Amino acid sequence: MSGDQPAEEVPEPSRTPPRRRGAIPAALASLAEGFVRDSLIIGTATLALLVAVGGLLSGSAGPAVTGVIGGVGGAVLLVATVARHWPVGRQWLAIVVVLAVQVGLIAVWTA
Repeated sequence: MSGDQPAEEVPEPSRTPPRRRGAIPAALASLAEGFVRDSLIIGTATLALLVAVGGLLSGSAGPAVTGVIGGVGGAVLLVATVARHWPVGRQWLAIVVVLAVQVGLIAVWTA
């Protein structure tokens, strides 16, 4: 390169942001998880209320008391998780615990 030749210009890198791979599948997975979680909250709360009604209709004091406490308590807990905006992990934990208690009550009553 002699002094009379112009220096080669280096092209400026483009300022476009990098592509985010997996953004659409992650968004779809998040939507699916939210749908499943909301559906389970509604279903489990409904089951809890049905257990409370079943306990009341049993004709015995033991199942009536455990059904009302377990059923209404479980339904209130699930509604509280949504109303108080609990983290997703705690909502899943509440669903699992309430569902296990309701299935346990049904299993004990039908045994």
